[in-house]
Amino acid sequence: MGVGGQPFQTKILRRAKSEEDFAVYRAALEWGLLDPIVIESRDDFKSEVRWKDKLEPFHHQVQNLITFCRRLPVTLLADDVGLGKTISAGLVASELIARNRVAKILIVAPKLLGPQWKDELQTKFDIPADFVTGSKLISAEPEDTGAVITTYHSARAHLEKIPTDRFDMLVLDEAHKLRNLYGVDPTPQVAKVFKRALQERRFRYVLMLTATPIQNRLWDLYSLVDLLTVARGHENPFGNEGLFVRRFIGDKRETARVLKPEAREEFRKIVYGYVSRVRRGDAKLDFPERKIQLHKVTPSTAELQLIQVIAKPIQKLNRLAQISILQALTSSPHALMAQLNTMAQNGTVPHELAAAVREIVVPMKTMAKLEGLKQLVGQLKQQNPNSWRMVVFTGRRETQATIQVYLEELGLKVGIINGSSGQRNQETIAKFRAEPPEIRAIVSTEAGSEGVNLQVANVLINFDLPWNPMIVEQRIGRVQRLGSTHQNVIIYNVMLAGTFEEYIVGRLMTKLQMATDAIGDIESLLEASGMGGGGEGEDSSSFDDKIRELVIAALAGKDMKAAAEKVAQSIDAAKKTLEEEKANIDATLGAMDGYEYVGPQTPTLEPPHRSMEFEPFVRAAFESLGGDVTEPVPGVLKIETHGQPEYVRLKDNVAEH
Repeated sequence: MGVGGQPFQTKILRRAKSEEDFAVYRAALEWGLLDPIVIESRDDFKSEVRWKDKLEPFHHQVQNLITFCRRLPVTLLADDVGLGKTISAGLVASELIARNRVAKILIVAPKLLGPQWKDELQTKFDIPADFVTGSKLISAEPEDTGAVITTYHSARAHLEKIPTDRFDMLVLDEAHKLRNLYGVDPTPQVAKVFKRALQERRFRYVLMLTATPIQNRLWDLYSLVDLLTVARGHENPFGNEGLFVRRFIGDKRETARVLKPEAREEFRKIVYGYVSRVRRGDAKLDFPERKIQLHKVTPSTAELQLIQVIAKPIQKLNRLAQISILQALTSSPHALMAQLNTMAQNGTVPHELAAAVREIVVPMKTMAKLEGLKQLVGQLKQQNPNSWRMVVFTGRRETQATIQVYLEELGLKVGIINGSSGQRNQETIAKFRAEPPEIRAIVSTEAGSEGVNLQVANVLINFDLPWNPMIVEQRIGRVQRLGSTHQNVIIYNVMLAGTFEEYIVGRLMTKLQMATDAIGDIESLLEASGMGGGGEGEDSSSFDDKIRELVIAALAGKDMKAAAEKVAQSIDAAKKTLEEEKANIDATLGAMDGYEYVGPQTPTLEPPHRSMEFEPFVRAAFESLGGDVTEPVPGVLKIETHGQPEYVRLKDNVAEH
């Protein structure tokens, strides 16, 4: 059978709402259009064609897909940070799409991670995705197959206004945000909203992701298991709250920090009936260590003048204008000049300010950061003459061009990656990866921090630093990757010594990069330090806003070193808290060894007796999908849906018309 000469493509049949719908659904199963999801190994995957040219998943990610398919329709993946839970989720979604179980997916993630989800789904799995917040969520819907990504704050406010049958699958990233369902008073509204949605069976499949299923209370795991059991449609195996206290809690109900030693085995067995967990050590994967250095360069007199010229006028501008000017200033004099010229034309800043900056920049012969870059290149050539490769990141195209020209004058072959170079980006990366490399240096804007694998590099230079730590981590993530051949990745943050860039931006961002390397989870680190932003209110104080406030105050003449030190201490305290949390998770959950759910063996069955003949089934199936079915010539059906005709040939020997 074919459609327009092409093999017949199945479509998702929505859950049966009448006896007629159920009869069609049953017939679809009998005719093999909905095969049972039975996966013993990667050989059984039907989705590999969707991602095989873009991705080679690690063993534990393949196992995560197999585990999910054995525990249908609900699982929580609690792998350690850094093991690629987003890739595991993409594999699960792809397999369900390939088997016609899922078309429309809702992904809920912290605001910081939304763009990363969109990028990973589109570039690695060919799943179109939109990142939507606020009331726009109510009307957001993929046209055909795809995902809508939103935040917990938006979902809390608007999830219950979305039609119940819009999405087939729910993915909850950082699902520990729902772990306060029990044991606190009052229960957070977001946890209540999701429990109701799962009780109403709004989603056929549910995948939850978190590296921290327990913070410091046993109630955290009780809450998550409760959500998972609600989604499966049965009672919590821990029992009610009172029974849970009596069987498992070894201290007070309110604190619930101590698991009764005699109940440890039973506790883990229940948890691992719903949770799959891979520890970084168990994955046996190489992960390069990052070595971070603040590379300080002495600013020229002209560069110090630029800081003085903008210091007073910037105080009167709005937040976005301040950020644009300051990030251009820390990028390069030419980037600052270009930024102020544009803003003067738009009336955002006085023409006199742009003119004053031009007067300083135009006569400049070079700049301190380029001299610093020359020093680093010299070190690399001396220390590792044959195998060094470096990536220089900058946020500004003007600066990118300046760096390219300068490095080429030093005799280097330089590759460029940015948002408008398209095919050239891929050619650049191929030359960079070649053995021996045709080019040893890439200068990239943020386009190179999204979906680009540069792990062959062993040196990353932040010529300027974005103040959003998520963007910095994306840059580093292009180089510091699972399976890298390098033991270390060296990261240089280039800073103007003795300026706000050194003692505020450089110091705090470097400290955050080091803490993130130890913890592995930037979002949790920011949250624990009180600078997460994008939390319950999505307007809470964020790290980049904190840096902006400190810099603006410093430019106003205030001594902000003590205030910057206070932020640094909050990062240290957050790191310590999260390390204690990780130790507590390991002590409570241990290894998953012995708790894996294998599932039943694949049965061998007789061919089914079909309750509906082939032609009546095809007619009924298309009618259930809203089509108007006619037979213009014998053996050919014409199906019209929303005015669009499709033709189905019922037999191979019918001529095409």
